[in-house]
Amino acid sequence: MGPEAALSYAARYKGDDWVASAQLLTQGGLQGSYWRRLTDKVETGVDVNLQFAGLSGANAMMGGARKEGTATLGAKYEFSRSIFRAQVDSQGKIGCLWDKIIAPPVKVTFAGEMDHAKNQAKLGLAVTIEASGEELMEQQETVKPASPPF
Repeated sequence: MGPEAALSYAARYKGDDWVASAQLLTQGGLQGSYWRRLTDKVETGVDVNLQFAGLSGANAMMGGARKEGTATLGAKYEFSRSIFRAQVDSQGKIGCLWDKIIAPPVKVTFAGEMDHAKNQAKLGLAVTIEASGEELMEQQETVKPASPPF
């Protein structure tokens, strides 16, 4: 087998509050996406991916061409100290992600996914602690701790 090469054509168009893109793969794929900012806190997008597998000569002998496609719709909402993201696709998957900032260096992430076609569910939790710069450390040292009310 010799080296493989791929050729694709892509286009992107951007407005003030939206972006649309498309990509055509010569191996038999088409992908298009559209993203839009609805308000300063809400964003939404859609992605469509079509694959025409088995169009090359070697794969055609293995059972002919297959056509597969997935469409995904997603949304993002920003709260004051957290971000919620959700998506649903045409394959039966529903997913969501919630990032909550507990303190400036500490962030908690909850994630969940349900796959109705495979009858599976996944749940995740992550805690992220970011290293902060010296300036932020100095600011935190000057803050007096709260005294208990008793």
